[in-house]
Amino acid sequence: MTQFLAVLRTSLDTTFGLSAARYRYIVKRQRLWEPILILWGLGTLVVLFGALVYKLAQAFVASGAVLGQPEVAFTFALTTMALLIFFFGLFQVLSMFFFSRDLDLLVPLPLRPVTIVGAKFATILVSQYFMAFLVLGLTAVAYAQVMGGGLLYWLNVLIVGLLAPIIPLAMVSVVALVLMRFINRRHRDLLMVLAGLLILVAVIAFQMFVARVPEAELGEYLSRIVSGQIRLVNLAGRTFPPAIWATEAITLAALGPRLLFLGAYAGTSAAALWLSLAVGERFFYAGLIGSREVARRRPAPGVGEKALDTVLARVRQDSVIRAVFWREWRLFMRMPLWVMNGLAGAVIVPVMFLIPALAASDPEMAQLLALLEGGAAPFYVALGFALTLVFVVGINTTSSTSVSREGASFWLSKVLPVRPEEMVLGKLAFSMVISAVSAIPVTAAFAIVAHPSAAMLVLATLAGLAGSVVVHLLGLLVDMSRPQLDWTNPQQAVKSNTNVIISMLVTAVFMGLTVLLGVALYGWLRLVGEAAMGVVLAVLIALSVPLYRAVVRTAEVLYTRRDV
Repeated sequence: MTQFLAVLRTSLDTTFGLSAARYRYIVKRQRLWEPILILWGLGTLVVLFGALVYKLAQAFVASGAVLGQPEVAFTFALTTMALLIFFFGLFQVLSMFFFSRDLDLLVPLPLRPVTIVGAKFATILVSQYFMAFLVLGLTAVAYAQVMGGGLLYWLNVLIVGLLAPIIPLAMVSVVALVLMRFINRRHRDLLMVLAGLLILVAVIAFQMFVARVPEAELGEYLSRIVSGQIRLVNLAGRTFPPAIWATEAITLAALGPRLLFLGAYAGTSAAALWLSLAVGERFFYAGLIGSREVARRRPAPGVGEKALDTVLARVRQDSVIRAVFWREWRLFMRMPLWVMNGLAGAVIVPVMFLIPALAASDPEMAQLLALLEGGAAPFYVALGFALTLVFVVGINTTSSTSVSREGASFWLSKVLPVRPEEMVLGKLAFSMVISAVSAIPVTAAFAIVAHPSAAMLVLATLAGLAGSVVVHLLGLLVDMSRPQLDWTNPQQAVKSNTNVIISMLVTAVFMGLTVLLGVALYGWLRLVGEAAMGVVLAVLIALSVPLYRAVVRTAEVLYTRRDV
């Protein structure tokens, strides 16, 4: 137990940078504006996300109360939380278990695999509690406002909140450990990404299959729900039955059944945790050795002299910008967590816009689309679409961590015979390829929902891509001005990087100014929709030129005169 606590303390410290933050902000009292900015940025996100969660919880409680089943709000919250942890936790687990730098220190020590796996699991669990208690806590408040709640109610909410992330995270850990043990080692990075995406698709397909109701039986199905023959809790929790037990543990009136369901939920959580630790004891070192074998057989760029020779050979035989692009790709793909925050997020989030559009045959969706087409000006719909592309880029971390991701291997970029402008263009091209992938489903959703004219569709798409260039340039400018290279865990390069928050805040300001420009052109100057969108496009292109020059000047300082 002492060994586990020591490893856990080390893992928490390296993951969240606690010692470094304490030394920088408390001992040295340097860059004190950073924690203020982080708290302000996180506080803003919490308020916005919390308001959305609370409104959704109120809607579910109110709708369920009409049918005498307000507790369905808890089932929906727990099921959604489990799916999100399963979606986004896979690459986080892979990164923590197999790619964190502290493994080089932990593995040689006389520690059992279960000790390391348990400490890493607990570290990830701590990071998941923020979302768990925010979602479950606000749902509990919305439910208590309608149905009331005593001491036992809030105590059960606390216990369920502590247990909520364990089952999905344990399932993800088992999948990750088995993948790393048996996946083909020759192209492991690519195969891990493909396997992860296939798993996500399989889970979504299973969710849709389980929740599907035959159209011929829809009327009878709804009548059975209204009459109480079908419980909404059982319906919402079909894809994740433990959510049903947790709901009953919180909301049942009788103490005996409530404790029985709570015991079942806790027991299942304990069994899932035991399974993940047992699989970790069996497969962890085998999977870890395989990942190290890949690193030895085909060195990743930026590891040592062989890596330098490899990159130099690529620069000599290929165009410089293309060589920088492919180096960025390899650096990016070697860390699953970075892939999840960049490539996978760039695909999953836009697809979320496309799915409702494809459901236009649904009566309620058809009514919503009719309101959109009849009540909103086509220009504002198109501007909203363009800003959606900018938003997807804004939540992407590829450009705002482009230099920081290099970490200790940044020296390689300084000695390469590559001009700073070529380095900027290669990094920008890499980020824009991911933006182009994001644009496909969002553009399809815009065409299906809004039915814009061909000219407006082209202009809005180009405006969205031009805005994406501006956002990527802003991200590069921030990260090149103050790269965070002293990380010890790949999660720190992305999740604990203040440059990401700064870039998001700057992106939010940029989007607000773009909205004001659109309102001024269309609402005040009364320009035709296509003409107004053309002016927006021209302004965004004009803005990108001086911004690009500023990034190049910053890159010259970074690569030629700065000692890092």
